[in-house]
Amino acid sequence: MRKDLALAAISLGLLVAIGLVASKLRKSPERSPQEVPAAAAYLHQPTVAVRGQDRQIITTPLREVSIWDTNVRPKVAAAAPPIKRPPRASVAQTMTSPSTPSVVAQQAMTQLTQLVLGNTSLTKQQADQINGLLAQLVGEGGGAISSILDFLKQNLDVNFSAEQGGDQVSYATLRLGLIDVLQQIGGAEADDAMAATLQLTSDPLEVAQLSRDLEKQAPGQYRQMELTAAAEVLTQASTGNSVPGDMSSVFELMQAYGDTNVVSELANSVTQWNYYATLALAGLPDGAGIPALIKLAQDPAISSMGTGDFALRPLAQVALQYPEAAQALVGIASQNQIPDNAWAAVGAALAGNYIQYGNQMFGSTSPPADWSAAQVNQRISLVNQLLSVTGNPAGRTALQNALTSLSTRLPQS
Repeated sequence: MRKDLALAAISLGLLVAIGLVASKLRKSPERSPQEVPAAAAYLHQPTVAVRGQDRQIITTPLREVSIWDTNVRPKVAAAAPPIKRPPRASVAQTMTSPSTPSVVAQQAMTQLTQLVLGNTSLTKQQADQINGLLAQLVGEGGGAISSILDFLKQNLDVNFSAEQGGDQVSYATLRLGLIDVLQQIGGAEADDAMAATLQLTSDPLEVAQLSRDLEKQAPGQYRQMELTAAAEVLTQASTGNSVPGDMSSVFELMQAYGDTNVVSELANSVTQWNYYATLALAGLPDGAGIPALIKLAQDPAISSMGTGDFALRPLAQVALQYPEAAQALVGIASQNQIPDNAWAAVGAALAGNYIQYGNQMFGSTSPPADWSAAQVNQRISLVNQLLSVTGNPAGRTALQNALTSLSTRLPQS
């Protein structure tokens, strides 16, 4: 009897604490049904109820890497056949029955929500307490899952990265910390909780982290759900709705786990997301995005954007990987359809200097390469082909620079 009363009291305390957090934190506005685009029957509700600086759409700068200095293959889960996503009611019905919340887990969640309540800055002691409580939840295993999920369903967050002293917490946000706790706990029930959260969040980073964690735990089982979530975030951002976080993580996710079914979505987003979209097309497994990338590289409307290389540079990066990409690049050059300003980027790519996403959540996204003389000579051959079909001064300069760079990679006799 005493144990039941204690459990009931703790449960009441947790609900009160979450209610207080909800009253203090600004919850994201919900859109009316008529605001939902007709093309998307369901869109995630934004989780921008963050305390501190609001997280807005971010475009993380791309990185340039040399394939001669690093040759790390993308660290992604092995490809698995997509699983058809069942109706949401069916998903709920097939979820594992939740474990009974442990008293310790409920106490930890109560302390955690009370600790972050009302603080606009964190001391080292408070940050250590937060880290300790998250670790305590991991230790509780299945007994912590329902308490964590109850909080995640509130669509509330605390953005530690925007708090004074927040860098002392192990995670950028409270939600990311709780999601990682679920991943560390593991098991079918934790997977179900992460899948349920995936269907609610519109934060690109959360969608990517949840998808990556689910692929580690159950490769392929939630694949279609992951891609659907990514597509919905992309649709929401493309229609001008506020989406928090770095959008590159969604494109990384689509590149890592996508197939021909995501090609049109990526191709249609190039005018807004530029390299993010074309890099994803270039990196889709089994060259699924190469035909669309070639079409974009041949499109005058795309080559008139920016410096003209949004499609051409990714195409040049995979030219040694896919013969059809190399053939298309030569054809475009022969028709003088490579803008002057784009030639430097094309030459750099052929010489082995690639661009990739800035965050790298899924490992290196650069095409694999080796240092063999055969591959260097293959690159040199392609550059010479391009030299033979273009008289563009900017093009010839860029290609000559590429030849000079490549010649230093050959074994010296």
